Amino acid sequence: MTDPDIAAHAFDLAFAQRAPALHIAPETDSDRAALRDLFASCSPLGDLLAGPLLEMQFSSQDATMRATRPLAMRRVVRLSGALIARIIVDWQVPGESYGVDIAVHPDHRNSGAGLAMLRAWLAVADAQGRTCSLDVIANNTARRIYRRLGFVEEPCEANDAYRSMSRPAPR
Repeated sequence: MTDPDIAAHAFDLAFAQRAPALHIAPETDSDRAALRDLFASCSPLGDLLAGPLLEMQFSSQDATMRATRPLAMRRVVRLSGALIARIIVDWQVPGESYGVDIAVHPDHRNSGAGLAMLRAWLAVADAQGRTCSLDVIANNTARRIYRRLGFVEEPCEANDAYRSMSRPAPR
């Protein structure tokens, strides 16, 4: 097993310990429609754009993430069979981990799925001595959660749409 495979396996175990009522599994091609629905439900434009435009946005984002992070760990979370969340973490660079995407369906934001995914990621990164980093939309309220978990915002221009945040590896 490679280091990223070990990290992914450790992530699955850490998540299962933190959220035993939820099911975590590798993302598959059959998840595409549910992931598109998750994207639409989480998009600030979800209620404003027609279905074909949302499909184009979803397809563009998915293609970009696959092209820029082709070997990233992709996991989906289910509750009673329904896909309610997803996380993509890139473990490829030794000593680092990058949160490519984290999404929780608005109807399930109090299910514990999001926090369990984040804490599982951080537990594995800490155990392996990895830093954690991510980019978040500037007005996303999740920034408060990231700060509580030890992430610090990188300096940026006031008009930047995204904020880069990182959490150092434990010493």
